[in-house]
Amino acid sequence: MPCNLKRALLLVPLLVSSTAGKDAFEWPDPQQSGIVLVNVNHDIANYVRNHSDWFQSGELVLDLSVPNQPDLNAAERERAGIQQLLGAKGMTAGTYTSGTTVEPLASIKLWPYDRVPIEWMPKGFAAADSWPGDPERKIVDVTDRRTRRALQDGIRRLWQQCDAPIRFVDNAASHGSTGGKQPWEAYCANIHEIRLLGESLGSRMVFNVSVHMAMLSDVEAAQLIRAVGPGNGILLEDPWGEATRKSPELTRKAQARYRQFMEAGTAIVMLPVNIPVEALLDWVGTWRKPSDRLYAGWPFWKQPWDGRRPWEGTGLKSERAIQ
Repeated sequence: MPCNLKRALLLVPLLVSSTAGKDAFEWPDPQQSGIVLVNVNHDIANYVRNHSDWFQSGELVLDLSVPNQPDLNAAERERAGIQQLLGAKGMTAGTYTSGTTVEPLASIKLWPYDRVPIEWMPKGFAAADSWPGDPERKIVDVTDRRTRRALQDGIRRLWQQCDAPIRFVDNAASHGSTGGKQPWEAYCANIHEIRLLGESLGSRMVFNVSVHMAMLSDVEAAQLIRAVGPGNGILLEDPWGEATRKSPELTRKAQARYRQFMEAGTAIVMLPVNIPVEALLDWVGTWRKPSDRLYAGWPFWKQPWDGRRPWEGTGLKSERAIQ
């Protein structure tokens, strides 16, 4: 039933064995393919078939999910078929997992499960809060070691069910600069432990971190770099926030932080949600080095810009900008 028991279905170029992972996975060359497809669902199959020129060999699908079904075999077959389609184009697909939230199994709508079922957690686990607008989805208290380890045991169980060379860990940390309520050090401890777990299973990881880079202290930056580890990555949904853009001083601090992370071997995916893509590209083009593992997050259902090389400072046509 789990993905790793359906080995025959998964013998495709992107997942060659249960050891496929950090030894087999190579980050795409950002000079050739500088975008990463984020939050991908089963509809990508139609886009690959109907718009094959939108996708290219070596491109990374950070996370691939299909609708959950009562018959998990059917969900696994659907995902394996999409993996095979992507593999034929030389594309690699990962999985999506929440790094701090749990939810009743009946509410989980995706396969592989996108968060640990609450039924897998011990009774009386420590919850820091409920997800806004979803009272049944609980945010775990990452300062509570017992709860944190139980969550990680659940993540291990999820990942053992479905091999992948890379794991996207969402909701990994929220810094005080973006409204985070739990201690940064505890968030980083959880990230570090999840990273070691993923590496033990042969995967790279990308952690979604809510933070304004210019607001990180030297200590906090060092904590996150150590937690993520070289060769893994972070995803930022507001990589050059409005307050930072309006301040030359904060912009210089953000640039310096990005360079610090790059020099430490961290891959970075920038998801431009609250900024015109052209503005972000032009700014990054002033400080990026060709060797940087720096990527722009992109929706699979939107036509990419010509050349798929986002950091050349050439800008985009406005109709292709992420809204």
